[in-house]
Amino acid sequence: MKTKHLLNCILVALALMIGGSAVGQIQIPGGGISKPPLPPAKKCNTCGKTVDNCQYKGHHPAPKKCKTCGKLVNDCQYKGKHPKAPTVYDVTFTCNAYDGDLYIDGEYVGDANTTWTLKGGSHKVKVVADYYNDYSTTINVKKNKKAFDLTLTEKTDAESQFMLGVNYHEGRSGFPQNYTEAAKRHRKAAEQGNAEAQNWLGYYYLLGKGVTQSDTEAFNWFLKASEQGSVYAQNNLGYCYNYGKGVAQSSTEAVKWFNKAAEQGLAMAQCNLGLCYFNGTGITQSYTEAFKWFQKSAEQGYSSAQEILGECYDFGHGVSQNYTEAVKWYRKAAEQGHADAQHNLGYCYSHGQGVTQSYTEAAKWYRKAAEQGHAGAQNALGYCYSSGQGVAQNHTEAVKWYRKAAEQGNADGQFNLGMCYGKGDGVSSNETEAIKWMRKAAEQGHDGAKDILRQLGL
Repeated sequence: MKTKHLLNCILVALALMIGGSAVGQIQIPGGGISKPPLPPAKKCNTCGKTVDNCQYKGHHPAPKKCKTCGKLVNDCQYKGKHPKAPTVYDVTFTCNAYDGDLYIDGEYVGDANTTWTLKGGSHKVKVVADYYNDYSTTINVKKNKKAFDLTLTEKTDAESQFMLGVNYHEGRSGFPQNYTEAAKRHRKAAEQGNAEAQNWLGYYYLLGKGVTQSDTEAFNWFLKASEQGSVYAQNNLGYCYNYGKGVAQSSTEAVKWFNKAAEQGLAMAQCNLGLCYFNGTGITQSYTEAFKWFQKSAEQGYSSAQEILGECYDFGHGVSQNYTEAVKWYRKAAEQGHADAQHNLGYCYSHGQGVTQSYTEAAKWYRKAAEQGHAGAQNALGYCYSSGQGVAQNHTEAVKWYRKAAEQGNADGQFNLGMCYGKGDGVSSNETEAIKWMRKAAEQGHDGAKDILRQLGL
């Protein structure tokens, strides 16, 4: 009996363990026991799978970036393996065509004298420049070859040589100013019969620019150009005849050539012809004809003619005296920097002649002329400082300007400087210096200086 009871107890216990009951055995009231719920499986933060199903068990390695572009390797065009960048160099080009245009591999890059960044290796280079033959070559850029000379050959026709000469003379279009190089080119053009180059070559010989000075050579080249109709050469030939440069002096021949150029409208020649009429050199004197030619020249803006036309109106030469017109033409020339006109305009302002009197304006124009070395204006500016007209009175400044005029031989300046030494105005009194400058002025016929010396018994 005890054995049977023990067996029943074991069966009940097994039934409880498996959540059911043994067949034919006692049932537990209320049914079986529920299994507790499980927590959700942990997911990988990178791929979203459960950790158990993730390839990396939730620990993905950091994404790789391309070391060249910085993008993720998967987003990089080259998947992190960019091709090696080519080596580049700063390449210097030196060209004898100062205004040349440089092309590299068919692309315009700028001036032929430049430094340009290029990849190592082969490149096609071309230079195009006015008055030069086109230049093409292939260069090979490498570490020890980064500078290249591009030497173009000049076109040899007369027009090209003439223009190259002008560029060298004027120092334009990137060319250095070089009279010797200019003369070489103009000679090549002149020898081919280019009239303007012949005139330029004559100009070089006359002034000794880029060549050994020679009046004879100057005359010969002016003559060649004149005979071809160059108005500038005709005027210059007239100059040679007028002053006997490279040819026997002949005022008649001078007038002939001035007239040829003047009739063709050359302002300088018109002014020169006007001077011949004014002075009666090589032609019958006529203020009326002189005025006519001065006016033609002045109306073209030639400052020397404008100044002389002002004098014609000022003194009634060939035209009725008219101070207002005189001031008009003096001003036109003065504003172009003509020193004589600036001095004359200063005089008009000082004396209220043809314009409202103004010492300030007078001093202004005297100063402009004086600073250009005009002796009469220097003396006048000295007087402004001495008298305090238009400027603050300053005897030291007065002496400074009187001296500048005196040392150029201006008799009024010499007299005034002598007076300053005599009175001790702006300078220490010095009788010896006073007499020295009075004598200089008197020797030029200065009446005031003569009177002073006479009073001194000298």
